Amino acid sequence: MAELTRMTRRLALPRDLGGVFINVLLRVLLVVLTADSLVNAADERFAGKALGPRNLVVLLGLSLLFPALHLLRKNWRSYPWWFDSVYLSIFFLDMAGNAVNAYNTRVGFDMLPHFYGPGALGIVLMGAFAIGPLAAAGFATMLHALLEVNEIYGDHLLGTKNVRDIMDTANDLMAGIVGATLFVLVYKGSEWYYTRRAVPRRERRR
Repeated sequence: MAELTRMTRRLALPRDLGGVFINVLLRVLLVVLTADSLVNAADERFAGKALGPRNLVVLLGLSLLFPALHLLRKNWRSYPWWFDSVYLSIFFLDMAGNAVNAYNTRVGFDMLPHFYGPGALGIVLMGAFAIGPLAAAGFATMLHALLEVNEIYGDHLLGTKNVRDIMDTANDLMAGIVGATLFVLVYKGSEWYYTRRAVPRRERRR
């Protein structure tokens, strides 16, 4: 019994069990959504957007960021399940929006992922990588702007259809700025910022 208690504390199961479940669920859903976009590439939900290859890059590359850092660089003493789940939720929201055809049939839906994505990324940068609020919001906004530029160049050079017009880009960028700012401010002022941070290993030595 004593050994089981020590093992439970070592694995932080009471604290992270929910994060493990959500993390695994999100990864399974990403696989399903990626397969859907590849198998049904000609469907009106995905046509002209090159979503199959993009989702594959996310699934086999970007979504593995946290496992890679934990295994190769040992960034954290224990795996940051919740922050990885928040990170994965950014990709899930985008893929799910395309899977249910919300981008094409719900006016203004695209504002939601552009608002949520930079905000969620800001929280991840603060909580998992100990980056300050201003830097986290700025970096998240910069990556979001690069995503918009990528979509514009993709439409121009590859013939995809991801950007409607200049106002679409402007609205997406504004939603991202508001989302990053709001999420970072709320998270910084919450108790979670102090109790749920995945402090990098190097900080634990101080």
